[in-house]
Amino acid sequence: MSKEVRARVLLIRVPKEKIGLLTALIDGSGRKAIARTKEKSSEEVYLIATPDTFEELYELLENIKKHLDGLEVVGEVEHIDVG
Repeated sequence: MSKEVRARVLLIRVPKEKIGLLTALIDGSGRKAIARTKEKSSEEVYLIATPDTFEELYELLENIKKHLDGLEVVGEVEHIDVG
């Protein structure tokens, strides 16, 4: 029987034109999370992480903020609503 791993989800806001850069920076930083947009035209992005990488996201995002203006951490959410 396999053990279930529950993801933790962090909601952030970033200007739409910078979402591709955000995704590249997260991928290049050891892929601590997977980025998914809430809606196609939205600035809200979910960062989906395993419990053991979730806490590292905050430090990673602080470093990314130095290179990506407009990034805002909203907070952890219980579920995602991908439209």
